[in-house]
Amino acid sequence: MEKITRMTLEEISEQIGISRTTIYKVLKDKGNVSEKTRAVVMEALEKYHYVENKNARNLALNRQYAIGYAGFRSKSAAYFSTEVRKGISRAVQEFGDDGLSILVSEFDLENPWQQLEEVERMLAQGAESFVLAYSDSRVIEEIIDRLENRGCRFVLLSRDLVKAHENYYVGVDYYKSGLLAAELLGKMVSGKGRIFIPVTPEYHDNQDIQARLKGFLDKMKGYPGCEVLPAVHDLMEGDAIYRAVSGCVNSQPYLSGIFDLTYRLDMTARALKDLGREDIKLVGFDLFGEIEQDIAAGVIDAVVYQDLSRQAYLGIKILFEEMCYGIRHEEKKFYSKLEIVMSENLCYF
Repeated sequence: MEKITRMTLEEISEQIGISRTTIYKVLKDKGNVSEKTRAVVMEALEKYHYVENKNARNLALNRQYAIGYAGFRSKSAAYFSTEVRKGISRAVQEFGDDGLSILVSEFDLENPWQQLEEVERMLAQGAESFVLAYSDSRVIEEIIDRLENRGCRFVLLSRDLVKAHENYYVGVDYYKSGLLAAELLGKMVSGKGRIFIPVTPEYHDNQDIQARLKGFLDKMKGYPGCEVLPAVHDLMEGDAIYRAVSGCVNSQPYLSGIFDLTYRLDMTARALKDLGREDIKLVGFDLFGEIEQDIAAGVIDAVVYQDLSRQAYLGIKILFEEMCYGIRHEEKKFYSKLEIVMSENLCYF
């Protein structure tokens, strides 16, 4: 577990070996400070994202607001943790001077009960509210029961629960994301040909992936010239995905499109490149470093994108505003905008 807070002037002073008084003079543009020293100070302030404290009331009262983030680490979707941490850092930069600190703990996807242990540890460390990205519905129900009994508020990040709770949810409408993917692919193939769908093993326990596939299949009914082949499930490892895609391409002469639901869009793209079948339209979801080159080259025709870093930031912001300012949001579900990323607009993401 780690604690993320804003760096103070004292901490920056220690880092660069320049007194707090001198740094303050640079901030206020007062006193006699050499240009060399001023440059070192300004570089450090930018490096550590320092913003002058403007909330003297919370500082004077020494109020602290601790929010816990308990999320998962996934080998197949390693980008999830990276993007969430960007959002956490943004929230700390914006609200750190108002007393916000974030306790961060991540569990291995293969060990979901570890999330319960981490939440208990954060409660003991003073966390009052939580942002939770979960993988196992049984574990999260146990966590929620404990948090509700203690009167803690929480946000479910990226994945909601079917069972109703008085919680906030920040994420996307997965059914609509499936509809959008089908519309993209249906139009790309001109409503003709066969469509292949490789699917992650998480499908069996994840209602969001189920909703995304259902939305896709429902929308594809509007393209009667397209034949959607039976989805191939339980594809996790890169080699298995590569083999499944290669096998389908080789056995289906009229294959015109692929909708990837594996979290390893890079492996699907690699199979198409190796087979020289970049004419097959490929649509997936999410955006991460391993696929950017294939999007730029047009091997991956489009991805349906959700801004995970913004979702994490918004989840923390909602809880902090409630804790610090007493702002209660009547709306409980905050759905992120679905965006389409293609080669020509990749540079903006």
